[in-house]
Amino acid sequence: MKDTYNDSDAIEIAPGVYHLGVQDIPNSFNNIPYLIVDGGEAVVIDPGSAKPEFFNVVMKKIRGVIDMKKIKHIIVQHQDPDLCAAIPLIEKEVHPDVKVYAPLEAKVLVQHYGFTSPMVPLDDDDELTFGNDRTLQFIMTPYCHFVGSMVTYDFKTKSLFSSDAFGGFTGKSSLYVEVEYPAQLSAFLGQYLGSKKALEYALKRIEKLDDHYGIELICPQHGCLIPKGIIAAYIKAAHELHVGGEVDALAAKHGIKLKHSQ
Repeated sequence: MKDTYNDSDAIEIAPGVYHLGVQDIPNSFNNIPYLIVDGGEAVVIDPGSAKPEFFNVVMKKIRGVIDMKKIKHIIVQHQDPDLCAAIPLIEKEVHPDVKVYAPLEAKVLVQHYGFTSPMVPLDDDDELTFGNDRTLQFIMTPYCHFVGSMVTYDFKTKSLFSSDAFGGFTGKSSLYVEVEYPAQLSAFLGQYLGSKKALEYALKRIEKLDDHYGIELICPQHGCLIPKGIIAAYIKAAHELHVGGEVDALAAKHGIKLKHSQ
């Protein structure tokens, strides 16, 4: 098992699942697109940034695994440019009938990235079956951190692609969480999430998913992978997080008393 990733090689982290991570050392904000290959068909989850220093790395890694024309599905889990801006670039290289999938509430914003491929709006518990009957399920996690946010579950490998949930600030190329990751996760979620209720809902949906089907690996869009043995500990840590700290700090600065706590 590899412990780190680089700018050249995709890393298979579960059968048919490839980590396409790109380091952003100055910002401690690494981006991780994922590729899923099954039979003669492939899916890209959160293709990433349009900046050449990011996009070129992702393309090199994909080409090291498959023919780009096998990619028939592009999944984006919310609307942010660090995961969506590459759509119009990657669509030029993939299967001509590629489709873009995104949460219904994110569709109105994702369309502005300028791609021409048809877009499929997703609702809670929708599924996509591809390749040799491999199925992905889409679980809506509203306001975590955008109203149109979701996570994606791969039934074959029991991998959860968690988007911003369980993300962390890290300038390192570690594949898996290390001893300092709880602090990195706290800093990331504490800054990017504003609603404790939204976080609690997302965590409880993930717990139900784990109870019903099992989760072997959590694959966030930023930070590090969380393997099965410590998933419960990270879910517990996330339940205990304080979020919305930026609002609290500014309210205190300006002497504003907030009516409702999180």
